[in-house]
Amino acid sequence: MSAPEIPRLSWPQRLIVTVVLVLLAVWIGLAGAERLSARFDPEPARAVPPPAVETLVVSEETAVVERVYRGSVESEGRARISARLTAQILQIPHREGALVRRGDVLARLDDEEIRRDAARLEAVADRLEGERATARREAARQEDLFRRNLTPERSLDDARQRVSTLEAQIRENAAALGLVQRRLTYAEERAPFDAQVQRVHASEGELAAAGQPLVELVALSSLKAVVQVPQVDARRLRPGMTVRLEVPALSRIWPARVDRVYPALDAGSRNATFAAFFPEDADGVRPGMAVQAHIALDHIEGAVRLPAQAVLGEGPERRVYVLEDGRARERLVQVAVARAGEYLITAGLEAGEQVIVTADPRLGDGLPVQAGEHPHR
Repeated sequence: MSAPEIPRLSWPQRLIVTVVLVLLAVWIGLAGAERLSARFDPEPARAVPPPAVETLVVSEETAVVERVYRGSVESEGRARISARLTAQILQIPHREGALVRRGDVLARLDDEEIRRDAARLEAVADRLEGERATARREAARQEDLFRRNLTPERSLDDARQRVSTLEAQIRENAAALGLVQRRLTYAEERAPFDAQVQRVHASEGELAAAGQPLVELVALSSLKAVVQVPQVDARRLRPGMTVRLEVPALSRIWPARVDRVYPALDAGSRNATFAAFFPEDADGVRPGMAVQAHIALDHIEGAVRLPAQAVLGEGPERRVYVLEDGRARERLVQVAVARAGEYLITAGLEAGEQVIVTADPRLGDGLPVQAGEHPHR
């Protein structure tokens, strides 16, 4: 069996195939030439523009170093009224939150037994006064008889001794009566100053023991801020220093002065403590509220103020970048105060220098930069 005969291409068909093959060969040749050219004659790298930064022309100033410390509002007038008798509680007329005036009764205790003791001692006093009067008349009579030699001296001495004994008994009874009358005043506990009832510790009908707390008072005047200060700043505190007292709950600030600095540090926190009084018109302030004390501890001459993003590193010695001849130059500086958003620099910079304030991780010593002025200065 013979193989099938392959049909022959016509002349136009052969021409088309030839042209296609030639074009394919030319394309392959051009691609290879381009690859060889890129390998042996690479295109030069494009120049990278310097990073754009903002600069700040610094100036020296006298900076006030202000610290903010936290504390709480306390009342200078605070009292816990306790029972001074062991007796039943008859009445507690005021409850928590009540306003009381100085001298108002806070608690009444049963004083019936004490009154009976007082009445008994008063009766004894009357009896002794009568006996002394009789003894004095008898002593006078014995003196008259003795002058006329009608009675022995011993009778006169006995009469005089009787008067002395009765006078001693009268003094003793008077002292006992005074104590009882004083205890009688303990049956009514009164407010020592104008205040508000903070807490009632007992109820009517209870048997109160001597020393048992009954009512706790806080004065709404003479309010003070008691503030904790780290011991490193304690040596700078002085009575009379100006302080601003801020109560965040009221969104208000009052001017004040440091009234006292407590000599001993807190045993737990090792912090110092100072107190400053609110003015009398500090409406809304109540004991127990949180308070922030703003106090200027120091003044720094020739300080430079920089935004926080311009200062790098940690600790007292940090670094900044200064613009010199179009390049960033690293400069070591000393930081005196680090506050939210800014630093006070005390050494390492001079007035008129341009400090780079852009936080760019590409910055390095000697790096060319394209500088623009900081808009916030």
